[in-house]
Parts: sequence; C-alpha cells; structure tokens
Amino acid sequence: MADKPVLLTDAQMQQFIRDGYLMLQPDFPEGFHAKVYKRIDEAFAKTGGKNPGNNLLPAVPELQDVWDHPVVHGAFSSILGPDYYLHLHRHVHESHPGSAARGMHKDSLHNSRFCADHNRRHHHCRWMMAMYYPQDTPDEMGPTSVIPKSQYITARQQEGEPLFSSGPAGTVVLIHYDILHKKEANDTDITRHMVKFLFTRMSEPTEPTWDHEDETWVASDDPQEPIWQAMWHWHLGKAPERSANGTSVETLTGRLSHADEALALNASYTLGARGERAIPALIDALGDTENVDRPRNAGYGLAAVGEKAVPALLKLSRDPNAQIRARAIDVLGDLGLRAKAAAPDLIALLQDPDEDVRARVAESLGTVSQNTADAARPLADILSTDESDFVRRNAALSLARLGNQAQSAIPELADALRDGNHYVRGFAVRGLYRIGTPEALRAAMQRLQTLRWDSESKGQVQRPTPIKAA
Repeated sequence: MADKPVLLTDAQMQQFIRDGYLMLQPDFPEGFHAKVYKRIDEAFAKTGGKNPGNNLLPAVPELQDVWDHPVVHGAFSSILGPDYYLHLHRHVHESHPGSAARGMHKDSLHNSRFCADHNRRHHHCRWMMAMYYPQDTPDEMGPTSVIPKSQYITARQQEGEPLFSSGPAGTVVLIHYDILHKKEANDTDITRHMVKFLFTRMSEPTEPTWDHEDETWVASDDPQEPIWQAMWHWHLGKAPERSANGTSVETLTGRLSHADEALALNASYTLGARGERAIPALIDALGDTENVDRPRNAGYGLAAVGEKAVPALLKLSRDPNAQIRARAIDVLGDLGLRAKAAAPDLIALLQDPDEDVRARVAESLGTVSQNTADAARPLADILSTDESDFVRRNAALSLARLGNQAQSAIPELADALRDGNHYVRGFAVRGLYRIGTPEALRAAMQRLQTLRWDSESKGQVQRPTPIKAA
C-alpha cells in the first residue's frame, strides 16, 4: 500500500466498540464505482446468473482497491491490528427491484468460529465484516440495516431503532461480526449490489493500533457499560479495571440467568471486575449443565477476570464431561495472551477423544501461545492427522496466527494446500505467507500457480492478419 493508512480516532474506536458499526466514505476517482458495479454484473452474466460467492475477488479485482484504500485499510488496522487477514468468505448481496425486506439476524458462525454450546459468541472483536455499495444507495433502495449495540447480546430479538447503512456510491460500512442486521426492501427500479467481505484479527492486542491520544472512556448509565469498558481495555492491550461495588457476589451470581440478557451480562462483567473473589462462583456457573444462560454468561465474567482465572479453568478443562471441558477451553482461548500459562495443558488436550474439545484446543492455541513456537509442532501434527474438518480448520488458522513461530510446520502447511476442506487450504496459504521464509513462500506459490483462475479459459489471443503490400 503506497499511501499511509488513515487510522481511526479514539472517538471512532469507542463508537465501534459501543455501537458495533462504523460508516466510511473513502474518496475514489470518478467512474470507479460505476466500473465496479458493471464488473459485478458481468461476473453474474459469466456464471449464468449464479452468485460468484468466494470467487468474487478474482472476478472483480477492483474490489481489492476498496479494501486497500488508506481510509478503509486504516480502519481495519485500527480495529483488528495491522496484520489482519482478508478471509476466504465473500459474497455479493443482490437486491432486485421490488424485493422485500428480510428478517433481522446474526450471521452464521460457519464462516468464522463455532459457539461453545452453540450460543456463546466471543465479545472480543476478532472477526469483522465490511460492506461496500458500488451505487448510490438511499433508504428506499433497501440498504442493510443494523441494530446498534446488539453485537454483545445473544438474543435475535432486541429492541432498538434500525439504522440504515444508506449513502452515496462508495460507502463502506464496518460491522462487528455478531451485530443484528437485515436487508431492507428495495422500492426502486434499480438492482442494488452490496458486497460483504469477512476479516479476522491475527495477533492479540498488546497496545493501541489506532490514532490513540486519550484513554478516557466516555461512560453512560447503559447496562452494557461494563462490557464496553472491558472491550476498550482489551483493545488498549491492558488488563480490565478492578472495582468493588456494593452488590454481593451471591446476588450478582443469581443474576447470571436474568431474563434481561443485558442485565445478566452486566452482572457477569461486574463479577469479572471483582477478580479472584468471584472465580469460585463463576466456575460453578460455567459447569451448570441444566441452564444454558448461566454458563454462557459466566464465561464472559471469567474472561473479564483475566489470568487469575486460568488455574480454575484448567482444572475444569479436565472434567469428565466433554461439554464442560469444551467450555473451559473456549474461555481460555478467549483470554488470549492472558492465558499463556495454559499452553502446555492445552497442547496435551489436543489428544482429547472428543472432537469438539480438540477443536476448541486447536483454536485456543492460536491466541494463547502466539509468542512462542511451543504449539507449532503439536498443531502441525493434528493438522496432518485429525479426521475432523472442524479440528483441522482451527489448527490451520492457529498456525497462521502463530506466524513466524510456526516455521517447523511448513511441511504440514504445504501438504494442507491439498486438503479437502477449502478453509484448511486457505488458512494454510495464509500461514505460509505469514511465516514468510523462502521455503514457505515457495511452497505457497507452487500450489497457487496450479490453482490460478483464468477468466478466459477457452479464449485465445489471435494474431492480426498481416496486411499484404499492394
């Protein structure tokens, strides 16, 4: 990228943490967006109307110019760190004239990560989506709408006025992966294109990666306030703040299953701010097999406690119940570098007989052990031997997150370029790229050359007919 990225301000970062979205208006040369719109139409035409899906970027390479724009790249770098990854998943969302609105929803985790117990999404922003509109998109054309402040709540039905992501051609909207959103009705006679790409964080935050000047958080009386402040400290690379308000641990623990999820989460993060005193109650709730809400919310509280919760979580990771083991490992992975002491135990758990447990371990090692090479060989071994696509996919992504610490895994990553799962193949390419040695890059390029897609596969350039002299 030739131009210096335009990083977000403290105010913009706080807005994204709180509201879950950010709208950008990068400047492009006249005619650029019309060209992209036309190229998208051509991509549909070449496939007989079929959505190009994950082949969208090679079909419309100009889209890379959107993501590389200093304003957009700077925003990605600010939220996800400068070494973020443009994920394999991408899609064109078409809205034809007269098409109806759809229901509010959160995206499936099939393209990012899977929930522990199928309901506990991580609050830390390691996954983000970006939407780009190549045409002017007023409200009546049916832009995607979002429910601000909905990203940390599991419930699909939440109160709140939808915000339309309408704007002129070139509008880019960044959204937390878990925000509630939907397609609105298109009441115009123009087909609306919106392309949506997925991005993921590769390195755990250790310092601010935006244009940071002031750590002050502008607080409110919203029940989600403890969540937002915890996320702010996480992005800053700092430990959560500790506090001791007057509510007892017993009372707060009782609220973990409150019908109002915002209040339940408020209790969870308030418990987390109590530190060690709250660990026994939170661990007990995490092991609840009767109530789905208590363990889900207890996990957030334990993540807010930080490294002091690691010994108790490791003990729970050896529970006879595989479901409980998976929950404990999932929280350790969410703790990231604050759980680095857990790496040896997690490596041993790669041999667990339960597929879900192994998958959680394979994912967690990518955030917990980023600063050492200790997990590289164990992850490489499971990448090459495990029968589960789920496990191999997480192992490949974790090796990519380890970057140059994963040099010992180059042979397995090279072999994974032929894996039957396209996520494993894609993450393996990224892993080799991030390792960056001549050996790693040669392995990646040899494979990528065989996969190069020629959009004119049956075409030949004809030599011009020579003009005969008179």
